[in-house]
Amino acid sequence: MTATADLLEATLLEEYRSLPAATRQRIVAQASPEVRLRLAWVERQMAMDKSPGALAAVLTEGREKQAPHLDLIDDVFRRIAAGERMQVMLTMPPRHGKALALDTPIPTPDGWSTMGELEVGDQIFDELGKPCTVTWTSPTWYDRPCFDVVTDSGGHIVADYAHEWKANLDRRHSDRLYNTCDLARPRSKQAMIWTANALELPDQDLLVPPYLLGAWLGDGRSLDGGITADPEDAKHLRSVIHELGYETVQWANPTVFGVVGLRSQLRQLGVLGNKHVPAPYLRGSISQRRELLQGLVDTDGYVANDGQVEFCSIKQELAEAVQELVYSLGGKASLNVGDATLNGRFISKKYRVMFYMEGAARLPRKAIKCRSGIRANRHYVMAMRRSATATRCIEVDSPSHLFLAGRAMIPTHNSQRASRWGPLWYLRRNPTGRVMIASYGADLADDHGRWVRDQLREHGDTLGIRLDPGSHAANRFDLEAPRGSSVRGGMVTAGVGGSLTGKGFSLGIIDDPFKGSDDANSPAQRQRVWDWYRSVFYTRRAPGASIILINTRWHELDLSGQILANEPENWTLIDLPALALSDTDPLGRTPGKALWPAQYDEEELARTHKAVGERVWWALYQQQPRPLEGGVWQWAWITTTRLSPVAFRGVDLARIVVALDPAGGDSTSHDESGIVAAGRSTDGHYYLLADKTGRHSAEARGRETCLLALDLNADAIVVETNYGGDMARQNVIQAWAELERQGKTGGQPMPRIVDVNAKKGKRLRAEPIAQLYETGQVHHVGEFHELETQMVTWIPGMDSPDRMDAAVHALTELADPASGPVRTGNYSDNRLRGRR
Repeated sequence: MTATADLLEATLLEEYRSLPAATRQRIVAQASPEVRLRLAWVERQMAMDKSPGALAAVLTEGREKQAPHLDLIDDVFRRIAAGERMQVMLTMPPRHGKALALDTPIPTPDGWSTMGELEVGDQIFDELGKPCTVTWTSPTWYDRPCFDVVTDSGGHIVADYAHEWKANLDRRHSDRLYNTCDLARPRSKQAMIWTANALELPDQDLLVPPYLLGAWLGDGRSLDGGITADPEDAKHLRSVIHELGYETVQWANPTVFGVVGLRSQLRQLGVLGNKHVPAPYLRGSISQRRELLQGLVDTDGYVANDGQVEFCSIKQELAEAVQELVYSLGGKASLNVGDATLNGRFISKKYRVMFYMEGAARLPRKAIKCRSGIRANRHYVMAMRRSATATRCIEVDSPSHLFLAGRAMIPTHNSQRASRWGPLWYLRRNPTGRVMIASYGADLADDHGRWVRDQLREHGDTLGIRLDPGSHAANRFDLEAPRGSSVRGGMVTAGVGGSLTGKGFSLGIIDDPFKGSDDANSPAQRQRVWDWYRSVFYTRRAPGASIILINTRWHELDLSGQILANEPENWTLIDLPALALSDTDPLGRTPGKALWPAQYDEEELARTHKAVGERVWWALYQQQPRPLEGGVWQWAWITTTRLSPVAFRGVDLARIVVALDPAGGDSTSHDESGIVAAGRSTDGHYYLLADKTGRHSAEARGRETCLLALDLNADAIVVETNYGGDMARQNVIQAWAELERQGKTGGQPMPRIVDVNAKKGKRLRAEPIAQLYETGQVHHVGEFHELETQMVTWIPGMDSPDRMDAAVHALTELADPASGPVRTGNYSDNRLRGRR
């Protein structure tokens, strides 16, 4: 095409992009096949432009799932790519699904490991047979719903219900990701999973050539190294062995020949008198493993006319090794157990390995029959519910997020978004931008960089951006400069605490600055991260740069905590707990609702909560790290008696009060004013109902207190009079009068105002109420993180905690003298006045 034609086409395509979807569909329907292909390419580009999630969906052909919380992350990247300067803090639970049983065998380049033994940095395999690295491991879960996943060849894996598989459930559609519970649903046809490619491994330095070892293992004499074969077959076998550099000798028995020097080598391998496949042979290169299989099949295998290969042995270990060889070469093999008999008399068990595979034999009369069967490259799977077992999840750096699991080497899945797809999409939209990714370790940060770089290598033409040929290291690479520009974008990665001299960014991402709880609980390490953030990372910002902090909260003074304590006004916090904590949830969830119920519903999260314990649950899953307990309250007193709002509906309350503990002063710059509501039931139990504590002006705190009292139909408002109490009391009266004038009280009489004065020490006031908690008589209706943290961390002598004070006042007012020694009704006996 001429330059003019190119320009005309570009103009028309740009105009096409601006048209409504319905109009574009009509144009495509009327276009010629050639034009239609061009427009399909434009539609693909338009789809990728929408968001990181849309880009992931296009490049993975729909394998990446989108969820509401991922929409929020995508929106952040869209705003940043559009030029908005943002400092965003993302706090969300870890990948808490996709778990396999701890004893699940996992193939590795060195042999086998298990799900429970894998560590970050270990090498395993992806579905293409290529080695990949474990980049993350979960805690162990003990109470998750589990399934037995079995294949038509006898493969077996125990997986939790949320584990993901790239499978086909409907032959009319392409493969996509399904959960284990999807595989378990009844259907007319079994789910299908493609077999993995052959494991790609380098040549091993093997003492005995694989074909020769296979021939001896298949039909060799166990103690002396001779090989038994039909005279016609022996001619071919001896010819191949000669090509391998060995001499052969015909023994007196016409069906047996010897191989010079083989016996001593077999002894060195440890197989003489103990036939088995040494481990290095099972992890040789593809050609070495295929030659080993050919030697076994040529001597002790049978190939049927339809191409099915059968290897039979009375040694279970040898048969299992043959099955593993087939799986490692990208095939599928079943192992059947039967009885070996002689003249109708039982001799031993026999093990038959059945499979289809082209090239499985080298002996001409067998090789000519070998072929790949119709079902040889696919696993037909089904899932059946079973009892729960210990499970664990990992994450790998394979481009597809797939890894191999089980003796059958079945491909299975893991995923990631903000630290990989987001930066890739950002660079596509801003090819002159510079991205910096930092994580707790340089290795993890480099893995993110390597993943983005590899996507650019594989999909550069589709993405419209390419790597600069002279700069493509995993931890630092540049893009080719866009046409008409001399500025090159790119990415740099580093470990938290590492040097970033001379490097800057337009988008900086910190992904998990702490490795785990031990790291985050170390004051020295927290200070090190904080100092690095301020003096190294933050100073590398380009003008108008944006920062994204992706942080699993381990400690209240981790990097997120430090930032929120020092400059909250400069940051946008997107807090996404596993279960919503408030009515201001970013997704609009009501308290107690799950983050992604389609994957992990409330019931599943309750099991996780129980499995991991309070501190891990609140830190990792709720993003609300809880400090260690203090000296009066204990976490268990709160958590074991907690009620959900649904369970609370059946409670009949006799009294409801709202307590106000005013902050010192009437400005919002002062401490918070505690505003807490509680009720007492007819059976003498107590219920914490609401916490509306906040930094309020004098007028606002009175109004907030009255609104809460109206909402709950409270019969009393308790006001502490120590600090400006008279003024606080008057604020409440004036606020109620104003609400009456506005017609918002609905004719409800003003609650009785109860003045209290905290004349005695806090321990004297708090301990009786703590005793009610200890005996299981106080129930929190929902979760009140800030209040509960104040309770369990407060030690007598510390400064006044506002929420706790208000809760103590409310519960003391509700205490009933008839139900125990530490209660009041109308305080006629004065027994608790001294404690106030």
